[in-house]
Amino acid sequence: MSGLETADHVSVHLTGCGQEDAGTVFGALEAAFPEVSGPEEKAPATAGAKDATVWCMVVDARTRATPRAVAPARLASPVTVDLFGAADPVRQVKEELGVVFGVEDHGTVPGEHELEVRLQLGSHPDA
Repeated sequence: MSGLETADHVSVHLTGCGQEDAGTVFGALEAAFPEVSGPEEKAPATAGAKDATVWCMVVDARTRATPRAVAPARLASPVTVDLFGAADPVRQVKEELGVVFGVEDHGTVPGEHELEVRLQLGSHPDA
C-alpha cells in the first residue's frame, strides 16, 4: 500500500511552496486530524536544483476532529498538493482543506486500491 500504515492513512505531499506556506497547510491538517505523522522536508539529491523541496505528512483519517470553528487562511502563493490513499480518506482530507483554503482540483488518478489526487491551494476567498 505504498508505505501507508493502513487504508485510513493519506500521504500528503506539498510542492511549489516555502516553509511558511507548508506550515500553514500542515497546521490546518493537524487541527482537522489531530494524529498526523510529519511534517518532513525532502530536498532534492541533485545539486543546483532550485525550489524543489517536497513537504510530506501522513494523515490518519480516523482521527478527524468534530466540526470546529476554523478561520480561512491566506497563502503567499499557490501550493500544489498531492494526496495518496484510499478514496474515502482522501475525500475527507480534501474536504478539510476546502474549509480553510481555496481548492482547485487538478485531476484524479485511480488505482486498484488507492487514488492520487492533485489539488492547487490558494488563499480562501474569505481570508
